[in-house]
Amino acid sequence: MTLARCFCFCVLLIVSDGAASKDARGDEPAPSAATIAELAKLFDKHPLIMIGEQHRNVQQHVFLRKLIRDPVFICRANDIVIEFGNARLQHVADAYVAGETVTEAQLQSMWRETEVMFAWNSPVYRQFYETVRDINEKRVCPHPIRLLLGDPPVDWALVKTVEDFKRLEDRDIFFAGVVEREVLAKKRRALLISGSLHALRQMPKDEEGGFSEPNVVQLIERKHPGLLFSVASVPSQAAAETMKMGPAPSFRVVRGTDLERADFAMIAPAWTATPVIVNGKHEWKLDAAKRWPRMGKVIDGVLYLGGDETKLFPPPAIYLDPVYQQQLRQRAAIIKEFNGQDFMPVLDDLVKEAQAGKTESHP
Repeated sequence: MTLARCFCFCVLLIVSDGAASKDARGDEPAPSAATIAELAKLFDKHPLIMIGEQHRNVQQHVFLRKLIRDPVFICRANDIVIEFGNARLQHVADAYVAGETVTEAQLQSMWRETEVMFAWNSPVYRQFYETVRDINEKRVCPHPIRLLLGDPPVDWALVKTVEDFKRLEDRDIFFAGVVEREVLAKKRRALLISGSLHALRQMPKDEEGGFSEPNVVQLIERKHPGLLFSVASVPSQAAAETMKMGPAPSFRVVRGTDLERADFAMIAPAWTATPVIVNGKHEWKLDAAKRWPRMGKVIDGVLYLGGDETKLFPPPAIYLDPVYQQQLRQRAAIIKEFNGQDFMPVLDDLVKEAQAGKTESHP
């Protein structure tokens, strides 16, 4: 199964893992001011800086929160465009980051009601929303930072059939459209955060399936060549050493340097996912693509944060909410009919795990 339209990639490995579920706050070393300054300087030539996100990655989200708290970086931007928010609820995002009161249900709806299931329930996404609100409340910058929700404005109450689902907007096209209308047309600058595969200029060579349509970077580049600078994460110390990067956090430009001809496969995100059962739970086995273009064809810069792949998952008890669970079951049934991807067993695992934990807590 290829990671085509991100329905699969965004829900990989959602079963909770106690060893990996440590809190992301405050435990990591502060990122170097020099690294943040290097990233900020990119705004001199590029109004758009896009960072490919590793979903639920603790280390990366610690860095992202510190990056946007630093006035050296964030005060050069006007907006942050994120994948993990339903654009139908942009009015909620505007109110929330402006310091207004929103209900818990409204807050959760922004990341729960996107086109993908499960992905954004990790606490790291809520923490990101909270950080943007805090930046504005503390007036870190002379101007407020707007948080733009980049996933299509789906109303799941109206999606009853596969035909309804097919009419939903393409996620990459919509995200690129938000950037076009709300950032570039208004001559603003923005940080873009979306899954790794959406931030790559070229895809693997000779691979079947995959992205059949242009992704976010490719769509923006076609209309506005040179305005976007895309950054990929370096997943390991070995790769960082091979690329002659310094201690984490470390940043290097790719284009115009010796890294242009490096093999992108060294840092490439997963390309295919196969359903497997591990210790009785439904998970996904990730595999890399066989052939990638040279690094200079795929990415503009690389960021090494230490190579820790720890992910933060939500407590499975959230899936015991009968209304939310029923909504997810309806979505899973439609997605299965649409493309054959079956997320129902994963949801069943989470519910069973939550019920077992509830029983253990109340013998």
